[in-house]
Amino acid sequence: MEFFFFFQFYAPWCGHCKKLEPTFHEVSVELRDSQIKVAKLDCTRYSSVASEFGVRGFPTIKFISGDNEFTHKGERSKEDILEFANRAFGPPVRKIPSIGKFYDVKGKIADSVMFLYVGDDDKEADLFQKYSEVAEKSRIQAYFYAGKRNILPQDIKFKNEPTVLVFKDGETYEYEAPDGIPTMTSLQNWVRGERYNAFPLVQGGNINEMADTEKILVIAVVDFNDEEKSTLNAR
Repeated sequence: MEFFFFFQFYAPWCGHCKKLEPTFHEVSVELRDSQIKVAKLDCTRYSSVASEFGVRGFPTIKFISGDNEFTHKGERSKEDILEFANRAFGPPVRKIPSIGKFYDVKGKIADSVMFLYVGDDDKEADLFQKYSEVAEKSRIQAYFYAGKRNILPQDIKFKNEPTVLVFKDGETYEYEAPDGIPTMTSLQNWVRGERYNAFPLVQGGNINEMADTEKILVIAVVDFNDEEKSTLNAR
């Protein structure tokens, strides 16, 4: 059985690490029956190991699978850390075999952005190969799936087949290749531009990635803990 490792790199004197400790313990309990092995490393004792993994601040959370390594840059809540682990775990592109499974997947990922390659089960297809390569690089930012036309409800329409769809904000959008010829660059740019919902929460770890979409960002800055302005903030 193959195992995957989920590490917290920490320092005993780090206040943020101490704050994360109970949350990371909850994560380890949640994952204890899975193939993901949860551990933590004291970087003051094993500085050479921390250096080898490029750790420059504390705490740093990394998912390690063979030669693949992913760093968590989102919020440090139990839900966000578990979602990061779920995206990093398993193949970059996951298969959906039936319409029932499609609804099941949609329900599980809730409001998260989901990309779907629609076409025959041909791993040699040019668009699928490009899609797989993009998924490998971007699997932490979104979910990537593949399936045949019959896994989708009849009301989901698209122009081409094979094709790539994105499900976000309750809508479905299709990748349109320039001049009808899919290219690695155009697909990569399209995924980069579509990987966030229309009104996402800006966090410390994703502000640079949002800027990388090359879209104009309009940011509303609010304090949800300010009870006196709760009505205004909600609006």
